[in-house]
Amino acid sequence: MFNINLLAANDGLDGSLAQIVEKLKGLMDSFWVYIIIALAAVVVIWGAYIGIKIAIAHRNEEKINARDMVKNLIIGIVIIFVVAMGAPLLINGLSAWVGA
Repeated sequence: MFNINLLAANDGLDGSLAQIVEKLKGLMDSFWVYIIIALAAVVVIWGAYIGIKIAIAHRNEEKINARDMVKNLIIGIVIIFVVAMGAPLLINGLSAWVGA
């Protein structure tokens, strides 16, 4: 009798997790375009700010700081790209894991 209850509880948890994954997929699908637009806007604005900093830099220290900011911007863009590509894969993997 205990095993039957344990199996029933396990099926309930799998069903709940499947519902959560489906809701996450729907949420990502509905907001994905807006997330990409917002991230692109931040990158463009920050890139313009860094460009202005480089253009008005007169001393070597300011130029070095501006170059470091460019490096940090590129690293940030790479991280954003990896997260943007990895999040749907993670959700699909979770969905496949629940479905298995």
